[in-house]
Amino acid sequence: MINICKLPPLCAKFGRELNGRTDGIEQILEDYAALDRIAVALASREQNNVALTGPAGCGKTTTVRKLAALIEEGRYTRLVGRRVVELNIDLISQDRKKRDLRFKHILDEAEYHNMIIYVDEAHRLSENDGPSNLLNTLKPYITSGGISMLISTTSEEFQKYIARDRAMERRFQSVELKEPDHKRLVRILDRVARVRYPNTVVTKEAIEKTAELAALCSPLRSEPARSLELLHYEISAAQINLPMGQYAERITAEDVVAAAEQKMPQIKGL
Repeated sequence: MINICKLPPLCAKFGRELNGRTDGIEQILEDYAALDRIAVALASREQNNVALTGPAGCGKTTTVRKLAALIEEGRYTRLVGRRVVELNIDLISQDRKKRDLRFKHILDEAEYHNMIIYVDEAHRLSENDGPSNLLNTLKPYITSGGISMLISTTSEEFQKYIARDRAMERRFQSVELKEPDHKRLVRILDRVARVRYPNTVVTKEAIEKTAELAALCSPLRSEPARSLELLHYEISAAQINLPMGQYAERITAEDVVAAAEQKMPQIKGL
């Protein structure tokens, strides 16, 4: 059941609720094993905070969105009624003089309303060295067990910025997300194509070619982000000269190759 109540004022001003109505690809996420581990951790009496780690683009934020949707649907009885709020660190940090106190008031509000707070790129909580950083403001809430936090960052950044404080590290249960294997990646691409582009048929060969060429187009990104990026680009390329309201009827492997070469001319002929 969707919670239609408004968020408390500070959470609404400096964050957004993640739920079943949030746009995104979370409805096709299939890693229920990871979702179940996260839910169990959040519902525990001790160490009820979760650090999602993994390479950039592997689906950490998407996983949190899917979790919020499943909580709304009632999959996890102990979490029913809990709301997941993603905080915007840029907004919180706009006024450096007020930042730490503002963050404290947000956490007080979240604790009172039993919110689950989510922070992406959590290494940014430790941007300033010394006592004046958001991580130090967060620490007493974490160590007292008064709030449930979900954070996501890369494994390297977690070790460098969060785990260096042993008291903080002990309060987080770490869940590492890995890139999907080829079979699951193809399944994700196919389902995203069907959900996002219902008027366009993306052939099986086109899906396979997308997964193949994406690594050449975005070698520094991880899956499924880089293949999804190419998928959206190739469909946009096929529709660029169509009037609004008209859609490409079919995307073939040849269309994928042409779009990839347009996106990254250096791969032409490979």
